[in-house]
Amino acid sequence: MHTTSIKVGSYTLARRGCELLKQNRIPCELRKCSDSAGQYGCLYSITVASDQQWRAENLLRSSGIMVLP
Repeated sequence: MHTTSIKVGSYTLARRGCELLKQNRIPCELRKCSDSAGQYGCLYSITVASDQQWRAENLLRSSGIMVLP
């Protein structure tokens, strides 16, 4: 299974987002990741199956969680 990472700006948002996705039956993992460009500081990502990326990002955005590029 291929996975993709959805970047969010803080641990709190990533944790909240992961809980939201699990409530909607989207398996996910929370991970700390580096921001190589240094633009956002400390980043966290939510890893989901690639075929669930669009649905997961829409759920996060609709609940007020900003998804970073």
